[in-house]
Amino acid sequence: MRNIMTHFLILLGIALFSYARLSADEIITKNGSRLLGELILFEDGNLTLQTDFAGKIRIPTNEIKSISTENEISVRLEDNRTFESKILLSDDSKILIQENQLTPTFEEVRHLWPSSNEDPLVVEMQKKANALVMSWKNSLGFDFMGSSGNTQNFGIGARLDSEYGNKIRNYDMYLSYNNSTKKDQVIVDETKLGIEYDSRFFEQLSWYAKTDLENDRLEELDLRSTSALGLKYSWMNDRTYQLSFRSGLAFRFEEYSVTGQENVDALAMDFGFEYSHKIKDLLSLESDITIIPSVEKLSDYLISKDTALVIPLDKDSNWNLRTGLDGTYNSTPAKSKEELDLKYYMRIIYRID
Repeated sequence: MRNIMTHFLILLGIALFSYARLSADEIITKNGSRLLGELILFEDGNLTLQTDFAGKIRIPTNEIKSISTENEISVRLEDNRTFESKILLSDDSKILIQENQLTPTFEEVRHLWPSSNEDPLVVEMQKKANALVMSWKNSLGFDFMGSSGNTQNFGIGARLDSEYGNKIRNYDMYLSYNNSTKKDQVIVDETKLGIEYDSRFFEQLSWYAKTDLENDRLEELDLRSTSALGLKYSWMNDRTYQLSFRSGLAFRFEEYSVTGQENVDALAMDFGFEYSHKIKDLLSLESDITIIPSVEKLSDYLISKDTALVIPLDKDSNWNLRTGLDGTYNSTPAKSKEELDLKYYMRIIYRID
């Protein structure tokens, strides 16, 4: 009895495996490769097939010799006529729609997708609608730095980022605090607050308005305020690369607590460079550089930069690790203070989307 049951299970498994193979869509390429899977979508000259061995693969239609489907496929032609039927592709690159025996070429097909899936035009419209919905993106980060031995250094920091916007306009706000001691002496004690507004008005062009406030006790800087208004050009904006430049007029104000140190109150220019590169799914590079020279005296300028690598701690979690270089260069610092104020940091970030 046990042997009969074993043979039955084996035969059932073979039957199910054979059925799965028979029910799969089949593509044969011009080099003779035979691919089995589930046809997902045809769009922009490429056909996407879901396979068991390699996940989703994209095949250019000029490399396809024949294609056959077991389930009903929806076909939309360039004139927007849409059909639901099983399809076959003959050797002369014409699709045979079995329902009415039409034989369009791939050049005449706009979309091709499983009838059980949602229409790609509807999906595209939903994406465009979602891109216009104003939504919040928040994150909270903590910096921990320390060393022991010949030098004892301990530092803490926190940063809150909030972003509210959509594809057209965006509000970006941040608040950060950093404190670091070395041999019981404070070497970093600064607070920063920033607000920026972007509004796109023509394809890759947008106008922006921003204000940054800073208090730095070690520089004996009571307040540094920089406000700017100008244009931003998004040169690249896709899933992998994002690159933009900005330029505008600014007003720079600095008030010091040092006796005899002149405060800064001057019209300036604002130049910025923003870059992000998703190197891999688990690694990305982000950089933001700002240059603010005085209009009256170009040798009086302020440079700020933040360049970092961002590493997700888990692909499916909201925890990230950010490690980078953050600092400012002031060509006219307060008396007895250095021009360059630079720090290396490692920040653990939790995204609240």
